[in-house]
Amino acid sequence: MLTQNDFINIEKQASAIYENLELEIIEAIATRIAKVGYANTVVLNDIQIAQEMGVLYQDIITLVAKYNNTSYEKVAEIFEQAGAKTLKFDDKIYTEAGLNPLPIKQSPGMVQMLNATIEKTSGNLQNLAMTTANTAQTQFYNAMNKAYMEVSTGVKSYTQSIINTIKDISSQGATITYPSGRNMSLESAVRMNIITGVNQTCGKLQELRANELGWDLMELTAHSGARPSHASWQGKIVSRSGQKGYLSLDDIGYGTATGFKGVNCRHDWYPYYKGSVKTYADEQLKEWEQEKLEYNGKKMSKYDATQEQRKIERVIRADKKELVAQQKLLTSNNKDIDVEQVKQEIRNIKTREKQHRDMLDDFVEQTGLKKDNSRLVI
Repeated sequence: MLTQNDFINIEKQASAIYENLELEIIEAIATRIAKVGYANTVVLNDIQIAQEMGVLYQDIITLVAKYNNTSYEKVAEIFEQAGAKTLKFDDKIYTEAGLNPLPIKQSPGMVQMLNATIEKTSGNLQNLAMTTANTAQTQFYNAMNKAYMEVSTGVKSYTQSIINTIKDISSQGATITYPSGRNMSLESAVRMNIITGVNQTCGKLQELRANELGWDLMELTAHSGARPSHASWQGKIVSRSGQKGYLSLDDIGYGTATGFKGVNCRHDWYPYYKGSVKTYADEQLKEWEQEKLEYNGKKMSKYDATQEQRKIERVIRADKKELVAQQKLLTSNNKDIDVEQVKQEIRNIKTREKQHRDMLDDFVEQTGLKKDNSRLVI
């Protein structure tokens, strides 16, 4: 079984895999924007911009390759640790029930499934990271087009336009564009893939173990602040075979993106011995489901409060990304940039970041939620 603390640690490990890549990509784009210069921005020199796009693409491919070289080992370590911890917890219950579960290494099916999932997840992450090269080219081209329109029409000065375009790119970050058209930051995509992949893999290992031992009933974990659609079934007993009197796999949406062990789900399950006392009392589950927090006089569910906290954290990370990108302007060789204006913008960013940090501190103090500094790191 994986606990909430386990998921928090897995999330931190996931973020660390490509934690500096996004910053380096933003820096690379900012450097290319600064290198184009005033004259080429005003006339939109397609040859110069195309050359910079090509260099930018190669720079990012090189960056991604550097991170991909070490990502497989890190992904494997996360999955193997989670799988071992999950089965260790479950096997203790099976042993107490008089059964004799074999070590994972003596189960070819488990080893094969774990290795296949590690390969798949690692490949997915590497592909996601690689797509940022194409996205970065698009971001750069759009930024130069916007700067051209603003400067050539006199709407903004050259320096102000460059500052604003870099601000836009920083807020977007290194993005992944899915076939559906949905955009997601690289850090969020990596975190989602790892959390979802680990949880689903551990679930499959638990199923294989339960099948080996002929076990049917499983108890679902529970926690406060669960998303509303999960709060209705958390902490209850599931019958994998569909016995009456228990929840079925369909009842908890097992195998669906929005259900148990779906995308970003942090619920787990473990063997339940029929007739034993459940881990979570009905009163506790009801209390969690009805829990309300207050912020500036407004009451909200704990789930909504955590989503609001995530939103503030994203703003702070965006401040930090912009700060790094604007500082690249100061180290560029672009003589057309008003250095004092850029320095003032950097001072403004630092002021905004402090305001947002104060906002976060006030939010967690009023709501009683915990501050997660790892989510403020870029």
